[in-house]
Amino acid sequence: MQSFRSNLIKLLSRVLREISRKLRLLYYNATVFGYYKPFPYSTTIYGRIRTLDTPCNVRLGKSCRIGDDAYFATTQHAEICISDEVNINLGCVFVSIVGISVGERTSIAEYVSIRDQEHRFDPNLGSRDLGYISGKVKIGKNVWIGRGVYIGPNVEIGDGSIVAANSVVRDSFPGSVLIAGAPATVKRTLVTERP
Repeated sequence: MQSFRSNLIKLLSRVLREISRKLRLLYYNATVFGYYKPFPYSTTIYGRIRTLDTPCNVRLGKSCRIGDDAYFATTQHAEICISDEVNINLGCVFVSIVGISVGERTSIAEYVSIRDQEHRFDPNLGSRDLGYISGKVKIGKNVWIGRGVYIGPNVEIGDGSIVAANSVVRDSFPGSVLIAGAPATVKRTLVTERP
């Protein structure tokens, strides 16, 4: 009898968790993202999503997962385009005034910041009122981006690359490379084993 109750409680807990995820998806589609294109039903949202303005122009592919406290900000004409089966972990930041695209099956670890604009800086004047440097960011398919990475404007990362944790990426890189450091550089070429 005890085992039956325990299994029933586990089942009910799992069902309620799934219902809460779907209700969260419906809420965000109705209030934040639905104006441009609603998130697919296969999307899983694991917590709160923050946005600068509503509506926010984020296009999401099928079967994506978004962690708690993800932040999205776009201007009226910019778009953040995330392809199918992308995982975005907790605390990630996406800021776009031009455009950001993320390829299929890319995984983004926690606290990653991807921005297609950054402040101009002059050592004699600081950064206030100097405007921005901006340019599209394109991340390829099957890319793994480690914890705490910063990716700035005018960056393209090729398919199948790995960006090591805490790297600062301000240049473009080809596919199938390990990128690490601040500033990021290619550490080695990745060799894929074929069966």
